[in-house]
Amino acid sequence: MEQFKEKLLKNKVVSVWGAGYLGYTEIMRLQSNGFKVNVFDYTDTGFNEKIKKNEYPGREQVYSWSGKDYVHPIDISKINIAEIDSMFTSNIHIMAFPLADREGNNMLKEIVDFFVNYKGKLENSLIIFLSAWVPGTIDKSFIKILHNSNIKCSIASAFRNDWTIEEFLSDNKKRMLAATDEESLRRIKFFYELLGIKYKILPTIKEAEIYENAKNSFQFITTVFINQLALAYPDTNVRVMTEYLLEDVELNESHLSIGAGGYKMPFSLQNIIDGSVGPAFLTLLRETQNTSLSMILTYAEVIKKIGCKSVTMLGLSIKGNQKNIDLSPAVILAEYLSKLGVGVFVDDPFYDEKSLYEILPSCKVADILKDGLKSEALFVMADHSKYKYITQDNINRLGIYNARIIIDNIPLFIKFKFSSSTIYHAVGDGKMGLI
Repeated sequence: MEQFKEKLLKNKVVSVWGAGYLGYTEIMRLQSNGFKVNVFDYTDTGFNEKIKKNEYPGREQVYSWSGKDYVHPIDISKINIAEIDSMFTSNIHIMAFPLADREGNNMLKEIVDFFVNYKGKLENSLIIFLSAWVPGTIDKSFIKILHNSNIKCSIASAFRNDWTIEEFLSDNKKRMLAATDEESLRRIKFFYELLGIKYKILPTIKEAEIYENAKNSFQFITTVFINQLALAYPDTNVRVMTEYLLEDVELNESHLSIGAGGYKMPFSLQNIIDGSVGPAFLTLLRETQNTSLSMILTYAEVIKKIGCKSVTMLGLSIKGNQKNIDLSPAVILAEYLSKLGVGVFVDDPFYDEKSLYEILPSCKVADILKDGLKSEALFVMADHSKYKYITQDNINRLGIYNARIIIDNIPLFIKFKFSSSTIYHAVGDGKMGLI
């Protein structure tokens, strides 16, 4: 790390690969912080010729990069229009180009050979990707190739999500950083702190690729839903309510879970479908219904697949410290498990034995803190106070430590240690594929 810092601060040179919108704005940022810039553009943009003619950026670029028909100038005289050799005089390489062209061709394949051929000059270097493509692309098309060539350098991502220079200059946007290892993460954090860029951290570059695509997909889905609403209610002014919808939706209440509980959301969804003159247009809502139920059934099938004969459900309520089982995923899950021949124990302090048998006649009542775990598997479904006070000692003493599988919907037990043979899975933690 110290050698990396020393070279960066001594030379203050950064190499930018690509001279389109991403490259230009990165040059702006770097120059404003006192860095010299090497630039190499291997596309057909004619960058070198435009520089010579003082036509960079061109009018067409200005119109597409700025909402104000104006771009903040850079000092072209202080840009080194580099050949490949001089690009590797820097220990920071910013990959400022889209990883795929409009036809979906992998553009990394055109550039990775440069890095393999100059592997001797990559020691103490940091390579930063600004553009995301298919999750896993950077690993498959770049990192593995460098690894197979025995190249040791730091690789990180800091994907850009701005579309105009005005957005780029805004203080509201944070970069989502990820790296291949801790040393790489330390390097990119140091560099971005030098540039005054705010950031958040994701564990891996692949997760950052998923995040970037998911964020854009989220926006796309929202737009499509509003459009479907307008088609399903053709005589209603949907436009007038759209602004309020986007303001009032509480996205912070959305969370990973085994299905969605409570009558309000699914009934509202069904109400929209039932009240429309064009229900066939509302495909997203119908798919939402199906997905919520399939999430529950999938987890039941997992228990059946691994051969567990019995499970314990901690909580039936849709929310902690409430007596509410309206469309409760836990109840649906317990019912389906019973139909699959799996014995179900239920622990919920808000329901006495008589009430529980009325709700789930085929299930057995349990009190895990009194009697311990009597099943092979455990579902943690509600964060009742009774469960919040469970300690590591309780985990060890009550048999939870040796459970065959624990599926935590909250996740309430994520901080505890379990037997090496125990599968602990918090919903959405990436371990579903291992079960």
